[in-house]
Amino acid sequence: MGLTQMWRTLAPVAAAEVADDVFARRTLARVLGLQYVLGGALAALFALVVLPAATRSPVLTCAVTAFAAGAVMEVVSLLRLSSRAFTVLSHACILSAQVVVAAAHVAAGEAGGPLMLFLLWTSPYAGIFSARARWLHVAAACVALVTASAALPGAFGTKVVSIAIFAATLVITSMLTAQMTTRLRRSATQDPLTGLPNRRLLHATVAAALARRAARGGAVAVLLIDLDRFKHVNDTFGHEIGDALLQQVVPRLMAQLGPADVLARLGGDEFAVVCEDSSGAVGPVQTAARLTRVWAEPVLVDGRTLHVSGSIGVALAGDGATPRTLLRDADAAMYESKRRGPGAFQVFSTDIAARTHRLLLLEQGLQRAVERRELAVHYQPVLALTGPRAGHAVGAEALLRWRSAELGPVGPDEFIPVAESAGLVNALGDWVLDRVMTDLAGWRARGQVDDDFQVAVNVSAHQLTPVLPGQVAGLLARHGLGARSVGLEVTETAVVEGGTAPQVLAELRDLGVSLLLDDFGTGYSSLSQLQELPFDVVKVDRSFVAGMTRSARDRALVLAVLNLAEALGMAVVAEGVEEREQAEQLRVAGCSAAQGWYFARAVPAAELPAALQQAVGELALTRPSTPT
Repeated sequence: MGLTQMWRTLAPVAAAEVADDVFARRTLARVLGLQYVLGGALAALFALVVLPAATRSPVLTCAVTAFAAGAVMEVVSLLRLSSRAFTVLSHACILSAQVVVAAAHVAAGEAGGPLMLFLLWTSPYAGIFSARARWLHVAAACVALVTASAALPGAFGTKVVSIAIFAATLVITSMLTAQMTTRLRRSATQDPLTGLPNRRLLHATVAAALARRAARGGAVAVLLIDLDRFKHVNDTFGHEIGDALLQQVVPRLMAQLGPADVLARLGGDEFAVVCEDSSGAVGPVQTAARLTRVWAEPVLVDGRTLHVSGSIGVALAGDGATPRTLLRDADAAMYESKRRGPGAFQVFSTDIAARTHRLLLLEQGLQRAVERRELAVHYQPVLALTGPRAGHAVGAEALLRWRSAELGPVGPDEFIPVAESAGLVNALGDWVLDRVMTDLAGWRARGQVDDDFQVAVNVSAHQLTPVLPGQVAGLLARHGLGARSVGLEVTETAVVEGGTAPQVLAELRDLGVSLLLDDFGTGYSSLSQLQELPFDVVKVDRSFVAGMTRSARDRALVLAVLNLAEALGMAVVAEGVEEREQAEQLRVAGCSAAQGWYFARAVPAAELPAALQQAVGELALTRPSTPT
């Protein structure tokens, strides 16, 4: 289906949707009423000043009628009428004014007189009220013009010229008004970049489809399409390339749709499709499957070959469905599809609804978690396995914990992604840094840890902005701590995403803050990247540590990381140590430090001193052995 054909199908819905916004009927009625009053005043002035007393009566009658019609229009504009009744009354008022003008014209006995100008004042308004009635009013005005002119004495040629001038002027003004109205209505319902219906018209289209479904049965579905990594295209090549990409994607999407489907752009890189089938056999899954074919071929934009994909969410209308609920469900399904991988589609289900509801509760809860004092920082001891401080606690990792009043305990693996997507992670990160430094300063003041004790804090990719070094420096100064007192843990993924991360890390390193590469081995960094970035410590992911006593492959990976770190002058911390044998093998292999449940679990700040003693005691029980 082509774009022109789709707009023809949508024309009635578009006209009804924006009729009161482009030219609000009530406002239009008030303006027309004022024009009638002004016209009546001018007619009265014309009769009193220009016309002789013998011929004033019909013109004054016309003036009084215009005043009356103006009053009626003003009253109509104040009434609470249905759209149909309002339009009918307005058309009746306009038509009556045309008849009165023609009658007054005949009574005045003056061919082509100024009274005929009133026909030009009234007919174009009819087309604004209703496009269907526009040419009926033009025809009525022309009939009144011809009839009135024919009833007057005078030369035939003069009458014809007068009629032609006024009729042509009437038709031209009506056409100009029609074009202006159409363009205004189109701009209110059309996306200017792609020419597709916009979000507003999509809502109206879905509402009309649901109304037909309620009356005649059938099926209605909404598909929401979100292009994957479109922001990366804009950031890398510029918004002009991104706009050109969207314009090329639209014809490809439309080529996969049926004749009754409607494609709309919601904004940015989001599109929606309305599928309607009165037979009830609409196959949204088949439609979504066809749309995924669009991602198969690359797009050539300004000499660049771009590969584009999109995630699709599908929602089927059920009882009580509305445009808002259908779009909400399709949006939830789309995000579930995006979570599973690019270029796929997902049909909305009750499971997705439950997850979406929980995500909403998580986001709302996080926004109040700090002020409600639901957040806490727990600390897991880090023990030195080798080197001059072997056998001692050298630091701790700070781990954010949340106990929601409504949801109970919520793990960081669940609420941190929500915080990142909701734009809350920076506020949480600032709170954690301040809390950690407050606790560390307190332990030192009470002599519970030495001056070399370091606390590591996890930092999200969203926090690696140019303002972070200044924030860290300010907090260190306020709490009277040295830069080496704090370590910042960054994941591989956060580093390779690019942006300002490398520059921010360099500034933090210059500040003296220790940098730890977290979860090494699970991301995408290469040896060259590891060498170029200013990390002091590599943390081996717990998944490798857990398997090193049972899998020769995992043990080989851990040993490889240790050798690589030694070659680059970095220390290594092993995470997730849960068994004595793991700790022994790590120590024998030369691992710098370790943490895990074998030594101590993460505990609140008040319990850390006791946890440190417990961890040191567990480490003392460990004896070196020969790896098998």
